[in-house]
Amino acid sequence: MQELSATQTALLKLLSKALFETEVNILCSDWKALYREANVHKVFPLVFSVSKAYVADEVLLQKAEKLARHSLATTVSLNYAHAELHRLMQKENIPYVTFKGLASSLYYPQPELRNAGDVDFYVHPADFAHCEAVLQREGFTCSEHEGKHAAYQKDGIVLELHRSLNGIPENALGEQMKQDVFGDLIENAETVDIGQGKVNIPDTFHHGMILLLHTLSHMTTEGIGLRHLCDWAVFESSLTNEEFLALFEKRLKEYGLWRFAQLLSLCVNRYLQAPIRAWHGEVDSVLLEKMVCDLFAAGNFGLKDTSRRQQIKFIVDRGDKTVRNVSASQQIRQVLKKKAEIEKKSKTAIIIEYINNVIKGKRRIDTRKTLETAAERKALYSEFHLYEPEE
Repeated sequence: MQELSATQTALLKLLSKALFETEVNILCSDWKALYREANVHKVFPLVFSVSKAYVADEVLLQKAEKLARHSLATTVSLNYAHAELHRLMQKENIPYVTFKGLASSLYYPQPELRNAGDVDFYVHPADFAHCEAVLQREGFTCSEHEGKHAAYQKDGIVLELHRSLNGIPENALGEQMKQDVFGDLIENAETVDIGQGKVNIPDTFHHGMILLLHTLSHMTTEGIGLRHLCDWAVFESSLTNEEFLALFEKRLKEYGLWRFAQLLSLCVNRYLQAPIRAWHGEVDSVLLEKMVCDLFAAGNFGLKDTSRRQQIKFIVDRGDKTVRNVSASQQIRQVLKKKAEIEKKSKTAIIIEYINNVIKGKRRIDTRKTLETAAERKALYSEFHLYEPEE
């Protein structure tokens, strides 16, 4: 595991300023590199909002402002998509709840600054086929159909219709978790007005569970970005010590996720200056540094290190797997799409660049390094004691 660079340290300070209005001393010698790092971790709008006063390069500022506006436009567009989904589900009399992205943004000081991705929602299993038929009738095309969700696209908007979540193991404990998370998820949903319209979101308990499961699933597979860390920081800090204990302690200990929740909260306290709570437990500075360095090495969904997808098979216990059961070709298409979005290039340009790098010998899979990194990551994640119930 590498140590944090000066650029990464400055980036974390800016995020803490954006989220918790902390007084920070920013020292950055390469703002272009910092903005690039922020973008690959899907936190650029947040960082740009508090960094403008420190940047002297007017040309860079103009380019950054253009990117920030583009991110805001995407967020507004997705908010409208959420509101349209609500109207459609109401019209068709399909009970539903949307979760992850939009629900997470509502905990931010400025929700519009959370970088948006797609629309995730859940309907009762009995309504799944009806919902798919409605989406198809409305002109959405199915682009992915696997065990835990189906993805539908239209006009650049992606709707992910979920049956379940990654992060829930496929065993008896997982069945209990699935029932606790999804059994009354819709019945306890709250309707909020987001400006563009109304939308159903999870209550506090269900949002916290989904957020935690989503984070651990991606961290232990392709990797998470700083956006995931920020989502947990603003959510967890919105609750008092007593409120968090009352909602989560018993169930998270039963699931074997209490230690992971503690470590994640200690991490956001140490690196984002989120409030410390008594339930967080003792600080392990070495382990927290390993966690944040692993996060930086990955980038959002492994965008900084494509070998992390090869590492998954050396990390995950297939008996209790939580990773998606998708084909290699599906994974390639997903990575290609995300890389094209981040680098603002066409998919064709990305493929041509990849081929050229292979021809020039710049693109080779270092099997030894892949195995070494996978071993380091597996050792790190073993310290989370995931799915090991506590008394």
